[in-house]
Amino acid sequence: MTPAPRTPEETEALAGEYVLGTLEAGAARAVAADPDPALRAAIARWEARLAPLFSLAPPAAPPAGLWQRIEGSLAPAVVVPLPRGRSWLWPAWAAGASAVAAGLALFLWRQPAPPPQLMTVLLSRQDQPAWLVQAEGGSLRLAALNPQPAPEGRVLQLWALPQGATAPVSLGLIPPSGAVSIAPGRVAPGPGMLIEITLEPPGGSPNPRPSGPILFIGRLTAAGQS
Repeated sequence: MTPAPRTPEETEALAGEYVLGTLEAGAARAVAADPDPALRAAIARWEARLAPLFSLAPPAAPPAGLWQRIEGSLAPAVVVPLPRGRSWLWPAWAAGASAVAAGLALFLWRQPAPPPQLMTVLLSRQDQPAWLVQAEGGSLRLAALNPQPAPEGRVLQLWALPQGATAPVSLGLIPPSGAVSIAPGRVAPGPGMLIEITLEPPGGSPNPRPSGPILFIGRLTAAGQS
């Protein structure tokens, strides 16, 4: 038996439920595979309507036990099948969807602002940009802006000098590819930290400090600041 065609109100409500993620898995798969042009257009409208919410906060894992607390705070509800074609279906559903969207926006707005990203461009002794360094969590990511291999029989070694420290700490050797993610371990990236790359013998400096010349240097600052 062919199902009765959906009314415009039902199409709009179904698209909203699909975008908000309130449909059961089977129903969501059916909507995703439905080629109905009116339904596809309604989904696009809902996605555009809710898109600004996703820019309010970066992706983050929910705290442990969040869903249990949400379930415990909800009053028991009775689900009653609604007849098709009722004129009051769309206004009532739209009000509920608006409340869900408003609650989602409030939840995202209350999340703490992420810490500013730290970065620097390491300059050569001729003040030429050579390396891009970004701090993410407790690690540093390096990318060579103008890749140049180390001279024969030499290696590049990365160092960090936190503000207030009296000696730099080795963060390891830089591979020939120039792209690397390094977990400092003994030091945490912070504003004002000095980042250096020195030229060392194979295996790195034999001393706790650099033994070779400093080729590139820069200081971590918050992105957008000079």
